[in-house]
Amino acid sequence: MPRPIQALIAACALLFALNAPAQMYQGKRLVEASLIADTDAIVPGKPFTAGLLLKMAPGWHTYWQYSGDSGLPTKIDWQLPPGFKAGEIQWPLPEKITEEGDLVTYAYPGEVLLIVQITPPEKLDAKQITLPAKASWLVCEHLCVPGDANVALTLPVAAQDKPANSELFAKYRERIPKFDHNPSEGKTEWKDAKQPNTASLGVLGIRTVGKLDFYPLPPSGMTIEHPEVKVTATRQPYDPTSPTDIVVEHDYEVQVKLTSGSPDKLAGVLVFEEGDHRGSWYIPPQTSTSPLVSTASAPVSSTSALLRYLLFGFLGGMILNVMPCVLPVITLKIYGFIHQAGQSRGRILQLGLAYCAGVFAWFLGLAALIVTFGLNWSFQFQSKGFVVAMLLICVVFGLNLLGLFEVFLPGSVNTKLAALSAKEGLGGAFVHGLFATLMGSACTAPLLGPAVGFALAQPPPVIFAFFGTIAAGMALPYFLLTANPAWMRFLPKPGMWMVRIKQVMGVLVIATAVWFGYILYQQVAVKRDAFGPMLKEALKSDRTVFVDFTAEWCINCKVNEKVVLKSDPVQTAMKAGNVLFLKADWTNGDPDITQLLKQFGRAGVPLYVIYPAGSPDARNHPIVLPELLTQQIVIDGLNNAAKK
Repeated sequence: MPRPIQALIAACALLFALNAPAQMYQGKRLVEASLIADTDAIVPGKPFTAGLLLKMAPGWHTYWQYSGDSGLPTKIDWQLPPGFKAGEIQWPLPEKITEEGDLVTYAYPGEVLLIVQITPPEKLDAKQITLPAKASWLVCEHLCVPGDANVALTLPVAAQDKPANSELFAKYRERIPKFDHNPSEGKTEWKDAKQPNTASLGVLGIRTVGKLDFYPLPPSGMTIEHPEVKVTATRQPYDPTSPTDIVVEHDYEVQVKLTSGSPDKLAGVLVFEEGDHRGSWYIPPQTSTSPLVSTASAPVSSTSALLRYLLFGFLGGMILNVMPCVLPVITLKIYGFIHQAGQSRGRILQLGLAYCAGVFAWFLGLAALIVTFGLNWSFQFQSKGFVVAMLLICVVFGLNLLGLFEVFLPGSVNTKLAALSAKEGLGGAFVHGLFATLMGSACTAPLLGPAVGFALAQPPPVIFAFFGTIAAGMALPYFLLTANPAWMRFLPKPGMWMVRIKQVMGVLVIATAVWFGYILYQQVAVKRDAFGPMLKEALKSDRTVFVDFTAEWCINCKVNEKVVLKSDPVQTAMKAGNVLFLKADWTNGDPDITQLLKQFGRAGVPLYVIYPAGSPDARNHPIVLPELLTQQIVIDGLNNAAKK
């Protein structure tokens, strides 16, 4: 909702427009609009940059994406050919203008280039392409006039391109606020504001600068007062690299009072001015749970980092075979190998490859869902429909293994099915591979948790490559066994004992069905409070906070809970340290928990985090424990937190 004065100015501008055809005012054109590109040709599939160039008459200005107390931002309505895609407007840093009546606006006087990335399709048949758009704006001096123009950009299609308008694009790209800043320039952190309905941003360790300001970017529905910036501390730290130079550091606090909306949704741009130089970087909103500094994984920055995490994915996939999450079905796979021991080597390899195909199908399908819908690891266990389906499958499968029912078919049908047994065998092996990975993805193994968190922050090709390495790691042992049947010679010969093993497996699968029933009960019958407010309230206390990120369907979580967290030594250490224990229950999903998992570079549970008591700086540097716990790991973590 715009401020009342914004609505009034916009309404007056619209009325004025009735008498201002083509935006001519007193014989002069107020805005000249054109569309330009940073390339001289369109290469199929290669993104390029287009820019809406607005040249305003002297004394007149258009507006930034947040216009301030009055004004309206410029809009671009693209009418692109099929297959072309346009990104969001990349807004250069505006000028801050204080007008009569203490009105503050953020505007572009004189000229501005609004940059947009255009992505063409992989195939283009035309020799040249025209990209039309309709631009609309509000231009103001002492009065405001709305304007619009139909603009178009025509470029040839070629196999190669050359830069165009380089100087102009470089000029305005330099003015776009940076998303990453140099740590030597200091750091920023959202803090708990001492006043209600106030967003408070700490800016720490800034070296001598002429002026610091904050340009707010409130979301729709939020109204704010003017930001206030004040110096909270000044220091002269010793710099060993320049011992003769005087180094001055400043700490600032930016406070923004809200008249509507939630403070944790406010973003903005921090602006530094020193002489003619202006620098800026984007400040994302604080989380909806706590004023933590974000620790989310950044896009991959080096080949070595990518290879390292792919290796972690591969090793984590191998370890999944022996994790408690897979134990309910691992005997099924062993039984399959035993049953195949008397068959030909070629047949065993075929079944092994079919099983591996099932593993790859699940993991690559999961990657496709994550890329398409932005889902999280283990999301399927948060779905009641999935849990019900798995429960029914396990009941039917288990009863069949126990011999409580058999399917009898006429002799002619049995004869036909015998001829198709080979195909059915491959299909069964494929389904077994799917079933094993369905169970395995309920938890994340050591090495796999941080690696999955890293992968989900990467572009789609990296996500697919990463999940492919997990599948390769999980499938490798079964491929080796089926490719080398001689390694199975230590297995006993078939006999009556196989019937007993089948019955034992039936009991295990029925036990798995009971487990799914327990999960379903927890999802339906147990009410869970939102975790975000709980954590925020806990962090206001003067106690160390231990957060257990868990879920009822995560067996690793349950093992850690019973063996470690509820053990007498750990409970004694928590009581001695006056530790506040908090449970982040992700059984049904929780957006606040999901956000925190992403911040810590994780995509699933378990996760264990200790927030030390004391200063805000200590709170903002929590201790993260590994997925598999020991009593000593937890006790050491609590002791380290007490020292901060």
